[in-house]
Amino acid sequence: MKKFFMMTRGRTGSTAVIDSLNKTRSITTAQELFIKYKVNKKSSHAIKQSERIISRYDIWRQQNAGLLSIISEKLLRSDALIIQYLDEVESSVKKSGVDAFGFKVISHHFKQRPGLKENLVKRGYSVVYLTRNIPRQVISGIVAKKRGKYNAHEKENYQNDSSFLIDIDNFRSLIELEQKSQQEDLTLLQAMGIDYTVIRYEDFVSNPDQLFSDIMSFLNLPSEKAPKSSYSIMIENLNNTIENYEQVRECTKQLGMSLD
Repeated sequence: MKKFFMMTRGRTGSTAVIDSLNKTRSITTAQELFIKYKVNKKSSHAIKQSERIISRYDIWRQQNAGLLSIISEKLLRSDALIIQYLDEVESSVKKSGVDAFGFKVISHHFKQRPGLKENLVKRGYSVVYLTRNIPRQVISGIVAKKRGKYNAHEKENYQNDSSFLIDIDNFRSLIELEQKSQQEDLTLLQAMGIDYTVIRYEDFVSNPDQLFSDIMSFLNLPSEKAPKSSYSIMIENLNNTIENYEQVRECTKQLGMSLD
C-alpha cells in the first residue's frame, strides 16, 4: 500500500483536495490526523456520530493510551505512541483493500508533534506538497477569520453576501510571512530526503482531472478522473467580497504578484 501525506499551509484548499482524493477507487484519505485537538465529552460524541473511520491522534490517544502515557509522551518526548497509532491506522486502512493511504499535515504540526517527521520518513511516506496563490491564500484566511467560518460542506447550502475591509499593512505582512514559510517547508522536504511533488490548488480548480492524473502518476497508481469535492468554494468573487479590492490588487502588484 502506497503511503503519503499532503503537506501544506492553512487556507490552501487542502480540505477539498483531500475530500476528492478520498472518493477515488484507489485511495483512502483523512484530514488533519495530528491537529492539536482538545477532547471532551461533547467532541467525543461528535466523533462517534460522524462518518469518520479514522480517529484523530488526540482522540485515539485518550481512548487507548491512558493518562500516564499521555503525560509520559509529553515529558519524555517519546514517539512510541505515534508509532503505535500509525501501526493501527495503516493496518486498518490496508484491510479495506485500497492501493494508497494519505492524510493532511499542516506544516506546523511537525513542531507540535516530536517524532512525527522522523517516523513518517522511516515508514516510507512520500509527500504531496500543496500550494496556492499566496495573496488569495492570505485573503481566504482573513475573510474566514472575519466570518468565523473556515469550511462549507455542500449540504449546508452556505451563502454569505457580506463584504470585508482588508487592512493593507496586515495583508502585506501576511503575504511576506507565507512566502517565507512556504520556502522553509520546501527546504525542510529537501533536507528530509523524502520523495515529494508540488501541486497547485489553482490546477485543482481549473483542471482537476489533469491534476489527479499527475498525483496518481506520482504515487504509481492507475489514473482516475477527479471526483467532485463535497466542499464549496468560500469566496466566489473577490471584487464582491473585499470592500477595498483595488487597494488590495495594487498592493499585490507592488509585491510582484497577482490575484489571478
